[in-house]
Amino acid sequence: METFGRGCLYIIIGIGVLLLLAIVTQSHINIPFFIAIPLVILAFYIAKKRTDEKNN
Repeated sequence: METFGRGCLYIIIGIGVLLLLAIVTQSHINIPFFIAIPLVILAFYIAKKRTDEKNN
């Protein structure tokens, strides 16, 4: 459960950074699925890795 929460937090932070970038540049940011899906998988992989390090 901790890994899921941490992964969601990383995704929310990433979305926040993209939103801030879009506001600063006053533009639209479109991310296609074939780029977004691996980024989500990467966020959960990093979250699992950090959770495993914490438990050891």
